Amino acid sequence: MRIAAFTDIHAMSSTLDSALSAARREGFDMLLILGDLLTYGVTPRETLDIVQDAITRHHAVLLTGNHDAMYLDQADGYAASLPEWLRETVAWTAGQIPAKAMTLFDWHENWSIGPLFAAHANPYGSHDWRSIHDVETAEAAATTLAARGYRYGLFGHTHRARRFNCDAASIFTLGSLGQPRDNCDRRLQWAMVEVHDDRVTVSSRALPFDRAGHVAAIRSTALSQATQDRLCGFFA
Repeated sequence: MRIAAFTDIHAMSSTLDSALSAARREGFDMLLILGDLLTYGVTPRETLDIVQDAITRHHAVLLTGNHDAMYLDQADGYAASLPEWLRETVAWTAGQIPAKAMTLFDWHENWSIGPLFAAHANPYGSHDWRSIHDVETAEAAATTLAARGYRYGLFGHTHRARRFNCDAASIFTLGSLGQPRDNCDRRLQWAMVEVHDDRVTVSSRALPFDRAGHVAAIRSTALSQATQDRLCGFFA
């Protein structure tokens, strides 16, 4: 099975559209979106339209991320703990989309096939957003996966494409389609996941994008100067 996997789109509709076009050219059996559709980017309405089209055309499976939970009113106070610039971004984004737009999608906490388990952040359960960012956190996640009968885990959330070959299971984290955070790799990315019986491979696919144009789009919003500076900083 070939799975086109997208995550952490963050209202970057142009790269989402490019990723879908690239995935269609390669061919895939299913489309998996690991969450975080909105926040940070400035085309949230267009992003939701593209996601809806992907669900209609490809029966895409949509997993809930921490940013999705905020717009679904399921974050259990998570948004209140965010810094002011990020709360402003969430409020601005919510004002750009129709009321209850996010509730129209069929959300899933996780998804699995054969030896592979996928979720937005980790294998621990609902509204647990701890990241898998180093060997120690990967080993803990791998132990949980193995206890549940899985040999591979596929996650987003960190915005960094990594593989951790742990004793209990192998962990893949995917790069972001909407906001680069890897100092060594500043590309926006999606991934092709291939499942062959008891073996899973993950290959990253980088996408070109108009960095200067995106920064200019952020600067054209009504967001405060301080918030614009923070958002543009990810693309410096």
